[in-house]
Amino acid sequence: MSFEFLAPDATEPRDGASPSLRSPIEWAHRDAGASFGERDGWRVVESFGAPEEEAAVCRDAVGIADLSQLGKLELQAEPGEVASIVAELAGGAVLELGLAALHDGVWWCPVTAERVLAVTPPERTAALRERLSDAASGVALGSVTELTGAYGSNAVVGPLAREAFARTTALDLRPESFGERAFSPVSVGRTPGMILREGGDRFLHLFGSGYAQYMWTAFVDAAESLGGRAVGIEALDAAPGGEVEADA
Repeated sequence: MSFEFLAPDATEPRDGASPSLRSPIEWAHRDAGASFGERDGWRVVESFGAPEEEAAVCRDAVGIADLSQLGKLELQAEPGEVASIVAELAGGAVLELGLAALHDGVWWCPVTAERVLAVTPPERTAALRERLSDAASGVALGSVTELTGAYGSNAVVGPLAREAFARTTALDLRPESFGERAFSPVSVGRTPGMILREGGDRFLHLFGSGYAQYMWTAFVDAAESLGGRAVGIEALDAAPGGEVEADA
């Protein structure tokens, strides 16, 4: 079973033009002085007018970036079938609860033994959705749901990222408790969310897209209180660290 009709990238052209895909709170970024660019069919915030300052806060404090363009695909099946499909598509990765796997740019995040969320670069979403759907079609009770538009996603980056999260969640994000590639469904700001530590001081926060403005405001306010700020993807590109070796 597949629910790819929910895919933002499946939007059909009208009058010969394809609409740009965009964040649900693009208007808020525009009001804050954002500069936009096109990447893989998405309008993204490249900067808020101060790219060097934004890169500096990612290095020295904490930056918050809207990454709505990331694909989110959920696979559901019996635990053994989920494990088999992920191993096939993720280079033999073996998932365990609480720990995500990275393969070929895609994060495989186990929500439960029966559910795994694949977080993809935008250019990989459509192809992976097709491969997942093909794999799930041969499995009893298997399904793939396109959740790119249903989930918002923000990067929280920098040495004070944990302090920003501490204002909204009780999850212990200290390195000894929440290590490299750690993943947890958790309440953030009293709403359901998920946190992935991609590596170093770089975290990905996933949440219902209906809470996008609330989460953006809460985290930017927290960042500013710590000497940080909202940043665009140019700052993330320049930020040191955050890399993690892909699973074999």
